[in-house]
Amino acid sequence: MVHVRPEQVVEIAIDGLQRSTRYPGGLALRFARVVRYRDDKTADEADTLETVRALAI
Repeated sequence: MVHVRPEQVVEIAIDGLQRSTRYPGGLALRFARVVRYRDDKTADEADTLETVRALAI
């Protein structure tokens, strides 16, 4: 597990999500890649794990 400080928002593109028992969040991002750094957003405006889980439904 990697712990980071919420300082910069990064937009990530993915090809899909899959359930995973390997990661604590329970999901794996398929073919994740950085699209851009979002200097126009604060860390408080970033999506949460719950938001990503909702995409998996």
